[in-house]
Amino acid sequence: MNFEIHKMFSSRNIHFAILGIILGATSGYILAFYQVQASMAPAVSRSQGSNLPSGHPNVSNEQVLAMFKAALEKNPNDTTLMTKYANFLFDLGRAPEAVEWFQKVVALQPQNADARTDLATALWNAGQKDKAMTEYQTALSIDPKHMATLHNLVIVYTEDRNFPAAEKTLKQMEGLDPKYQGLETLKARLKELEGAK
Repeated sequence: MNFEIHKMFSSRNIHFAILGIILGATSGYILAFYQVQASMAPAVSRSQGSNLPSGHPNVSNEQVLAMFKAALEKNPNDTTLMTKYANFLFDLGRAPEAVEWFQKVVALQPQNADARTDLATALWNAGQKDKAMTEYQTALSIDPKHMATLHNLVIVYTEDRNFPAAEKTLKQMEGLDPKYQGLETLKARLKELEGAK
């Protein structure tokens, strides 16, 4: 009996057990990393890099883009993944590329007001203002109370110096949700730019 216990706990078996644990943990990490989990933190700029916890791996934007592309090759119709990729491109200032990916999401989910709003915002930032306004209006036709669309409309109206439209949209937002988190910021920005006419 003693011999069987010794055989079961031999150094060779222990090494295989440790190797299995390491391989399992590594495989799990790689799988999670390449699937670009929904809990993935937003990209950190170099200026914020000092706030990262010690031991955090340095990953360049190009590496993140490559990971997104690899994940999208495996899951070409994953709209959540496409949206995250498009948002990442947008955050990098690559609005025209973001437009392409948001268009793919909208093609798969034409009644998704969030996707239409994201597409509109990317179009606006890519200089395609007429198309952007069409997408914002389409999003509102899907959901007339869609606060993200209304919020972004206030921003683009204000940026475009269409103050009456911005004020009207702000009042609409206030009527829908007087405690909406972004209202005060939008009002302050509108007032600031109106004063600079």
